[in-house]
Amino acid sequence: MKSFVRFGRRISIPSTVRVRRELRVFCAEEAVRKACAEAEGLADNAAWDEIYAHRDILMRNDAA
Repeated sequence: MKSFVRFGRRISIPSTVRVRRELRVFCAEEAVRKACAEAEGLADNAAWDEIYAHRDILMRNDAA
């Protein structure tokens, strides 16, 4: 990473390629989370914790 000096402090600036890659990864993770939430019958804006909790409840019900 390139470094940039601002007010006497060195700040690391990622390259454009790295920023684009991280944005693609973020978008892919969001798409997977949304698909999992819809598959579980939850709202598409459900968080991963809600999805995991829902799966735990279903597994406990199946085990009983």
